[in-house]
Amino acid sequence: VLASWNGATPTAVKSYTSDVISQPQSLKLSVPPGATSVSFRFHYTGANNWYWVIDGVKITTG
Repeated sequence: VLASWNGATPTAVKSYTSDVISQPQSLKLSVPPGATSVSFRFHYTGANNWYWVIDGVKITTG
């Protein structure tokens, strides 16, 4: 999972290995000073016949 604050270069905020069990995940991120926007990217690299799923993404403030 990559985050880009105010359109800057994306930074990895979470990565997973192949042994992660399928279950809901959550991330808490600190907002950098002066940030007014964020975008997220999801990147997958693999060579097996399994699959990956991103579903029900929620972004909230806390």
